[in-house]
Amino acid sequence: MTCTLGAVSVPGPSPRSPRRSICCLAAPLMSVSSVSAADLPGLDPAEDFSFRDGQLAFLAKLARAYQEGRTDHLGVFVPGYGKTLTALASFAVARAMGVSDTLVVFVPRSNLQEQYADADEMARMLRWIGAPRMPFCVADADRVFVKNPEIPIVIATYQYACGESGNRDLQRYCNQGAPLFVLDEIHHLPEEGTWSQAVGRLPYDSLIGLSGTPLRSDGQPLFGVPHDVVTGDDGREQLHYRALHEVSLRDAHAEGQILKRIEAHVIDYNITMVEEDTGEEVEVSLGELKDEVGRDTSHLDRYFARRSLRFHDVYLDTLLGPAVGRLQKKRAGQIGAEDGRNHQMLVTCMSNRHAADVLDFMERRYGWLSATRIGQDVPRDEREERLEAYRQGEVDVMVQVDMIGEGTDIKTISVIAKLDLVSARSKTLQQIFRGMRYYDAWDEDANVCDVFTSGDLGLSETLAWMTREVQEGLRRRTEEGTSPEKSEQTDDRSEWALTGVNEGEIETHRLELEDNGRDSNLQVQRQPFEESGSDTLDLSAQEEELRQECSELATRVAYALQNRGMDVHMRDVHAKAKDRFRKAQSDMSLKLLKRKKKWLKRCLRSKRLV
Repeated sequence: MTCTLGAVSVPGPSPRSPRRSICCLAAPLMSVSSVSAADLPGLDPAEDFSFRDGQLAFLAKLARAYQEGRTDHLGVFVPGYGKTLTALASFAVARAMGVSDTLVVFVPRSNLQEQYADADEMARMLRWIGAPRMPFCVADADRVFVKNPEIPIVIATYQYACGESGNRDLQRYCNQGAPLFVLDEIHHLPEEGTWSQAVGRLPYDSLIGLSGTPLRSDGQPLFGVPHDVVTGDDGREQLHYRALHEVSLRDAHAEGQILKRIEAHVIDYNITMVEEDTGEEVEVSLGELKDEVGRDTSHLDRYFARRSLRFHDVYLDTLLGPAVGRLQKKRAGQIGAEDGRNHQMLVTCMSNRHAADVLDFMERRYGWLSATRIGQDVPRDEREERLEAYRQGEVDVMVQVDMIGEGTDIKTISVIAKLDLVSARSKTLQQIFRGMRYYDAWDEDANVCDVFTSGDLGLSETLAWMTREVQEGLRRRTEEGTSPEKSEQTDDRSEWALTGVNEGEIETHRLELEDNGRDSNLQVQRQPFEESGSDTLDLSAQEEELRQECSELATRVAYALQNRGMDVHMRDVHAKAKDRFRKAQSDMSLKLLKRKKKWLKRCLRSKRLV
């Protein structure tokens, strides 16, 4: 897949890893029909597991690329497709082929808990792909990965990498081996951005960028991603990214049970305008106004924002009324999911003040629904508490300002009201993707995401394109004899090309699922897994547990010695341990912490500091 940006000024080479330069050779065209996961180095999948089509295709092409000496790649995967699993499997392949011996995954801070910090899930995925049990830890202020350099997998946030001490510690860790960098949500990394500069100071031997939307509205190139610069007929340069493999909306719906279908509702409304000189009132629809001023709506956005149109009750009722109505209709028709969860609604606003007014409107007009909001003006603890309540289904409607982004995948979101001014295609897709994750506990008919927006935002083209992509995927799924492998495309950029549509009072792009009585082409089985052994793979958790045990033992030793009449306090026990092991407890590796624990037990048994 080749993604096209608009005209850009392509900068010269930026500083890279001191170890090697970025490789940008052409990606191989490789059929995956005859390749199985067991044929790929480093992979021996469990009997109850199957890779998805796109995951297997990406890994097969990755192995071929490594054979040919190409080490930097882009993978494009829709949300819910399993990027974490793909990252771990890629490392297993790279490790087996001698390309890399450590894995460093970089994620935005908001993605950490949602995707990579679950030790049990990491253990399951390693078992599924047939990789050995490999411990991991999160790079944070505790510096566990620095004290235990043998850790093969480190998860770091971009924010941590940008800090002076964090970047220094990551350099120290990366210099000890041959790391594979996986840059999650790489669309956040423009070539000259702060995050890119921080990552660029670190040495690495291979790089994989992952994203569902590898485009930026500002037209900047992405860090480390292979690309071509093509001069168009008008003489302007365009940047074309080359993905090693892409799983698009079309592919995901052809495969099935990955994303919800989408119904997009673009709502027109009437505006009463007063002629300043005569005082005459004129009522026009938004569509008529746009015909008068032309297709460029950017100045309309500014005009409406200045006059607080989007704060007005009539405007809010025009958009939120149909959205709430659809939510209520879905809930009334939902007998109940297997886990008792029901449909939820997400509202995206322009600002914290706008969100507060929208929440006030929701509470006044639709008080029977439980609603709350999150934003930067809400204290962090309270924000996390509200988000967790929403995640658990205790809140029906969440009003927010760009606070629920990549990595926050609440599968029961099925109605989205978009009231902000964001119209950039990549950002809009990321917003809508938050409500498109397929929910297995609902039947196929219930897995529909309804998106409501006003016609003045200029989103009709994007929404029409999304519905066309979904419809084409459904058509591929229902056709007899359709191969699960991604079909060839005559135009690499066609999936991102948009065409105009006409708008009505409420324009709905609706998809009807044809039921041919067959399941999707490939089922990815996620069987219950009992982890062997009691130890967790998360070394940060292990270290914290050992620190607590040592502290408790030190307290018991101090009390035991005091009962024998000795003037010994807990700080004296720790000081003796520091002299013995030549490190403070906070600086001890797991190995030293285990030795300290053993020593404290000896002291407790012998009633003295041995």
